[in-house]
Amino acid sequence: MRLPYELVVALRYVRAKRRAAINLITLITIGGVAVGVCALTVVTSVWNGFEAEFLEKLLGINAHAVILRKFDMFREPERVSSAMEKEGGVELVAPFVYSEIIVQSARNVAGVAIKGVDVKKAAASPLAKYVEPAAFLAMSSTAAGAREPGILIGKELAASLVAEKGDIITAISPYGAKGGQPRTVSFRIVGIFHSGMFEFDSRMVFVEIDQAQRFFRLFNTVTGLEVWTDDARTSKSTIRRALTNVPDGDEYEIRDWSDTNHGLFGAVRSQKSLITIVLGIIVIVASFNIVATLILLILEKSREIAVLKSLGATNRSILLVFVLDGQIVGLGGSLLGVLSGLAISAVLEAYGLKLDPRVYYLENLPMVVKPMEVGLVAVGAMLAATLATLFPAYKAATLPPVEGLRQGGLEAGMKHVGGSPPSA
Repeated sequence: MRLPYELVVALRYVRAKRRAAINLITLITIGGVAVGVCALTVVTSVWNGFEAEFLEKLLGINAHAVILRKFDMFREPERVSSAMEKEGGVELVAPFVYSEIIVQSARNVAGVAIKGVDVKKAAASPLAKYVEPAAFLAMSSTAAGAREPGILIGKELAASLVAEKGDIITAISPYGAKGGQPRTVSFRIVGIFHSGMFEFDSRMVFVEIDQAQRFFRLFNTVTGLEVWTDDARTSKSTIRRALTNVPDGDEYEIRDWSDTNHGLFGAVRSQKSLITIVLGIIVIVASFNIVATLILLILEKSREIAVLKSLGATNRSILLVFVLDGQIVGLGGSLLGVLSGLAISAVLEAYGLKLDPRVYYLENLPMVVKPMEVGLVAVGAMLAATLATLFPAYKAATLPPVEGLRQGGLEAGMKHVGGSPPSA
């Protein structure tokens, strides 16, 4: 199959530049585009990995959504729970009690969030991935030989309290009787979990829901219901449908994982967008080096352009030759950038990217490469390269053939682009 002659000429011009300056600028242009595309590929993979890992950890330790009463405590959780379980797409519903307290060990004190959970349902929830099965059984107030109720704490909290499994810690509630002392209860550590999420491992503790109700004098009320569905992204709409079957369904509030972490996810997406814009500008600036490359090429090839026109080449054909020339340079930079970006991402994924969990909440960061985003980066670089070719390509297309043939390549080209040939 024969290639269009415009493409043949463009390929010939790319390969056969006689002037060293043109070759150098071409290499710089390809390198600049490649660096920008490579950086964009790696950065988007890093941010995708952070978002995916954070979301996985978040949904691994928290429910997809919670149901709360708008104006008071939950008094009939079984009635609403039954309606939830009948709804298609709902996998697990569990009551919980939540508050904030102080815990004290023999060596230290820490402020924590305490959650009372149904032991059997907690053992069936994603939390079970991070907890030994025996620990859930030991949490139960009916556990054999238990003198103190059991409590689960995170690895980071255990390190802060200088406590280990089997130790006794004291829970102190600031919400005591009016004018009285804060309430205190002793718990035995029956398990230490490690989710890999610093905020969770350093601040959350779990007890049996009956113990939490007694501790906070809640009697038969709970804070709300935790709900897991088959798709976390649509959990709110699934729960909303189920609440239509509850007589007072409009008195309940639904908060899904995106509501409770809106600020953090918003910050992640904002930073990703900002960095993408900055690196995108770098790619655009690098692409516009193509202007200098093509102008020098036009100066060198102006006699050949005149010959082509005298042989019948149209302005459109000449325009296409130089647009293709610039696109070939842009394509080379894009391919080199994508390949190097994917290679760097693969190396970082293989060796792991360690994070400070106190700053980033996570200990490790995987690289997540999304083909669609990589493709958009490459297409964006090619589009920038194409736009950069239009001005010099237009100048080449409108170069008067008579002047190109009569005065010679460099002189005619300089005159056409508004300059003057260098003096001898």
